[in-house]
This record gives sequence, C-alpha cells and structure tokens, in this order.
Amino acid sequence: VHAYAQNEPATQEQESVEVSKDGLATLIDTLETPEEREKFIENLKTLVDANEESAAEQKESFEPISKSLGLEEQTEVLADEFDSFLEEHGLNASYVGRFLSTLGTFFIFWVFCLVTLKLSRAIRDYVLPKAEKYYINADRIRFYNRMVRYFFYFLLALVFIYFNAVIWGLSAFGFLENAYLVRIIGNLFSILLITLVALTAWEALSGAIEFAMQRMTGRYSKRLHTLLPIVRNVLFFVFSVMFALVLLSELGIDIMPLLAGAGVVGIAVGFGAQTMVKDFLTGFIIIMEDLIQIGDVATVGGKTGLIEKITIRKVQLRDLDGAVYTVPFSEISVVSNLTKDFSYYLMDVGIAYREDPDEVIGYLKEIDEELREDENFKNLILEPIHILGVDQFGDSAIIIKARIKTLPIKQWDVGREFNRRMKYKFDKHGIEIPFPHQTIYFGEDKNGAAPPAHIALEQNAEDSTDKKTKTETNAKKRASKAKPKKTGIESTDDAED
Repeated sequence: VHAYAQNEPATQEQESVEVSKDGLATLIDTLETPEEREKFIENLKTLVDANEESAAEQKESFEPISKSLGLEEQTEVLADEFDSFLEEHGLNASYVGRFLSTLGTFFIFWVFCLVTLKLSRAIRDYVLPKAEKYYINADRIRFYNRMVRYFFYFLLALVFIYFNAVIWGLSAFGFLENAYLVRIIGNLFSILLITLVALTAWEALSGAIEFAMQRMTGRYSKRLHTLLPIVRNVLFFVFSVMFALVLLSELGIDIMPLLAGAGVVGIAVGFGAQTMVKDFLTGFIIIMEDLIQIGDVATVGGKTGLIEKITIRKVQLRDLDGAVYTVPFSEISVVSNLTKDFSYYLMDVGIAYREDPDEVIGYLKEIDEELREDENFKNLILEPIHILGVDQFGDSAIIIKARIKTLPIKQWDVGREFNRRMKYKFDKHGIEIPFPHQTIYFGEDKNGAAPPAHIALEQNAEDSTDKKTKTETNAKKRASKAKPKKTGIESTDDAED
C-alpha cells in the first residue's frame, strides 16, 4: 500500500509504515480504476508468494536433523497409537488402569535397559580383542561403550516419562506440544547425531594413525613416528573447529560474523606473536627436511640429548643425566645430528713412545675382526675399522686415530666393548698405555755426551747439626787409631774424610 501511495513497485523488503491521508487518497484512486486495481492485486500476490518462499527457505535452513530423518513424525504416530490402545482397553479411565499401565511401561523400560546392558557388554567383549590386534587403546573403547549405554538409558527414560505423561493426562496441559520445547528436543537430537558422527570419524582416523605408528618398521619408521603425532594434532584442531562451526550452525547461529572475526583475530595474533610464528615456520622446515627425528641423538640450541618429542613449535630432548630440555624452534640455528643414517665411533689411542705404531695398528685390526665375529656386535658394525694413522705426538704418548662405522646410535655400545678388549689385548702383548707424565731432557754436547746433572739435597738445620757432630766424633775415633806418617798428608782416614 505504501509503495503504491509513493508510486513505487512493491518489493519483499518493504516494511509496514503509517500512511498519510494523501497516501490513502492515492490508494482509493488506484482501487477505483480497474486496470490499476488488477495490477495492485497481482503485486500483492507476488509479495505474498515471495514471503512464503522466504519463510520456507528459512525453515529449511534451520530444520533439525531429527525432523529431516522423520523422527518427529514417527514419534507422533507411536504416541497416537499408544493413546488409542489405552482408550480401547479403558486403561486411562481409572486410576487402577493408569497405575497398571505405569507398571507395564516400567517393566518394558526395565527389560529394554537390561537388553541394552547385555548388548553393550557383548559388543565390548567382541571389539576389545580386535582393538588389541590393531593397537587401539582399549580404555577409549570402554569409555565410548559406557557413554553409548548411558545415552540409550537416557533415551529410554525420556520415552518412559513421555508415555506416563500420556497415561496420566499430563500432555493435556500442552507442555509436550510446545513448539519451542519440540524445537529444543530436535536440536538436541541433531547435536547428539553430529557429535556421534564427529567422534566416529576422529576415532577412526586416530586409530589408523596409531596402527601405522605401531606397525611401521624399517628405514622410515622414525620419520613416521615424528610426523604422525604432528599430523594428528593438526587434524584434531581442524576437526574441533569444523565441529564447533557445524554445531553453532545447527543451533541457528550465523557463523559468518564469527569467521570474519576469527580472521581479524588471526591477523592480530600474527603481528603480536611473531616468535610463535617463527617457531611454527622453522619447525615446519626442520621437520619437512628431516633434519632430526624422534629417537635421534642431536645437539640443538646448545643442548645434546636423545630427542623424545617433536611438535610444530618445540623439540624436547633428554641428556644422559636424565635432564629434559625443551628448545623452541626459533632458538635453533644449527642442528648437529649424531645418529643420522649411520654413526661413527672416533678413537684416539695413546701408546708410549717406545712402542711400534705398526704393531699396535695390527692389534687394533685384530680386535675389530674379533668384534665383527661376535654375535652380539656383528650386526651393529657396518664396515671394518678405519685406521687414520698416527695423528699427533702428545706430551706423554703417540696418538693413533681410528673410527668404526656403526648403525645409528649404536656407536657408543660398540666403542665401549672395543675399549674393553683393547685393554686386555695391550696387557697381553705388553703395550704400554701411558698415563700423563713429563720427561726432563738436559740435551747433549757435540760428542754425544749428556752434561752432568747437579743435584743438591737440602735438610733441616737440626738434622744438619746432628749429622755434623756425629761425623766429627767418628773422625776423632778413626784418627786416634791411625798411625801418623811423615808425608804431607796427616792420615789416610783424614784424607778420605
């Protein structure tokens, strides 16, 4: 009407407004003219049809899944049949009949609960051996089995309450036919169904990842053990976000503003948390380039240890003392992997200067042959020992450098056993392993003679006085016994003294 009063075409977005007297006069003129009246009526029909289509689309967009599956219609049919059954047998005509009907529904409810319990336990006992076979956590199987059983108990309880409300005439008050209550129940069923689908999909995917982690062996097993937990965490985040969006959409909440707000928040977080972004990017590069893996021994961020855990943001390693270090990827500039593909055990063998280096090298090769024939070590050593030769002359020993190529992280086991056998071998053949000491060399003259070493002994004053007195007493005794001679020398003993 307002559109025609303003000589504008009627549209779906026009809102009801007050019309002035001039507008009413224009409307009357329009209705008096046959052609204008027909055109006005056609536009009104078009507007009504458009409103009906919009309402239908909006109703379909917020239609719960339970109604799409026909659960509401089936529930209404079942309730009507139950009401007709009560009226035919007169069970709702008296309190005795209602009480007997309540007892009957309670008995049926108890039977269904018992069947649910037995069926739940049978399914659990059947699934648990399969779960162990495919390395699926049995505790999660028991938890979900218990939750499903409780859910069916809840549904049975709702049905029991509904039927007793019909028996006792409580439905006549209309609270069971309230449209708002019906919509809440429909949304509840929709949420439960969405949750069930999401949990089923996530558990299937998580179980497949765990099965792959347990069964995977060989060259790429460590890499998969590193990547699969990260993939699972990323997928869990994606599944959680998708589940939340679908849940909000099912509740009738428009998620487009939320998505726009999340984008703005993401940009703000990106600018404010640059270190975290650097952690993610650096970690992604390190993981994708396979620089380190779980189970490697590496030096990252100045800390050396066994890598136990890697996430998209940090790496966790434990040293030989048991201390655990957590190093963010942004703090890592150099990665030293000691167990990448293979390892070397590097040895510096020190022997005395009087030993023959070639003889010692022969003994080292004998030890290596014996070690490679041992059942406990032959599969750990990849190549025979590599003797690099005499590396340096130390203060007290000649240093012979050698190395053994082993499987990753097995170099220390092989090296300790090699050192143990080397000690026994050197003791058997009299090869000296010198301890740190110094040799004093006085040099030689042109004739090859070494100069004398003048040694002076210093004693305490009391010891010197006692020794001097004793020496003089002994000299007098020897002088009294000796005969004097006419030579320039007074006595032999005095000369000797």
